[in-house]
Amino acid sequence: MNKLGIILLLLLAASCVDKSTSEVQKVHIQAPKSQSSQQESELDTINLDLERSKLFWKGTKMRRTGSHEGEVGINQGFLLRNKTDLIGGKFEIDMKRITITDIPISDPIPIKNLTEHLMDSDFFDVDNFPISTFEITKIKTHSPENLEISGNLSIRGISKNITFMAIHNGNSINARFLIDRFDWNIAYEGYWTDRTLVDREIEFQVELMMESKK
Repeated sequence: MNKLGIILLLLLAASCVDKSTSEVQKVHIQAPKSQSSQQESELDTINLDLERSKLFWKGTKMRRTGSHEGEVGINQGFLLRNKTDLIGGKFEIDMKRITITDIPISDPIPIKNLTEHLMDSDFFDVDNFPISTFEITKIKTHSPENLEISGNLSIRGISKNITFMAIHNGNSINARFLIDRFDWNIAYEGYWTDRTLVDREIEFQVELMMESKK
């Protein structure tokens, strides 16, 4: 095989390698599913380290003309492991603990206005739905570091099964993915007149840290 053929073969192989989960991925959505059943006596429960586990969000305006980002608090959570692999888990997200991080704290009024808007009935409707949850229904191990996670994401009382790739490194799991908020009836769009049109997609970045076994 000549040098050109070898180069083309190497480029083709490189293109087939999985993309890093550091890139934002759009989730695959299905109807809610039941968690895979397994005898509880066969499983270890690993609690989340709540001080170090983080859930970040990012929303953008239409045509990427601007964005806002922040964090949402995790109330509690755990992962389930059998003898060799992670197989499940559940996390509770406190929607009343939404924070804004891209606006300087020296501008309290814009922070207050945006926070109230996110909690309002035309967005997360926090008064009626203060808690969101994510319950893992399946974890497929592609390699020790690369996991394909499926689970029921419940927001505003609506549950959808989503699938995304995550990186597993020791006691941590990290992922970045996009959801179409209209699938959870978060239908606020904004207005052309005051340039507040908002993109349908919300980006989440998840950093889960597991407690070390004592």
